[in-house]
Amino acid sequence: MYVEARSDRVTVIFSTVFRDEDDVVIGKVFTQELKEGRRASHTAPQVLFSHREPPMELQNTDAKVGDNIGYITFVLFPRHTNKQARENTINLIHMFRDYLHYHIKCSKVYIHSRMRAKTSEFLKVLNRARPEPKAAHKKTMQGKTFRLD
Repeated sequence: MYVEARSDRVTVIFSTVFRDEDDVVIGKVFTQELKEGRRASHTAPQVLFSHREPPMELQNTDAKVGDNIGYITFVLFPRHTNKQARENTINLIHMFRDYLHYHIKCSKVYIHSRMRAKTSEFLKVLNRARPEPKAAHKKTMQGKTFRLD
């Protein structure tokens, strides 16, 4: 975690390592929704997400670079760091990485459960679509034929 305090804002940057490619995609979607959340509430902090490359604040540091590395940046303004909001802001920022990974895991569980339900539906359709077996004709020892139903 990287924190930079200025007179007009505080910048907090988290680095997170995603376990697999699916986590990267879900993490991008999740942070995109956080960005969109700012439109709904103008008091929300600015959220930025960078994948593979560290943000500008970390360019000349030993920040990791890789396909499974993501950086989430929060820009906190004085309304987030004043005496009334400071404790809540610190608690929320402190828990963000766990919050992100929890939602990634929940999203994967939801997607897998939907995939299992769809697979079950498709199997039912396939089983209903099986052609009826043709009626077999049997012959007796005397040469007479009869149908089995």
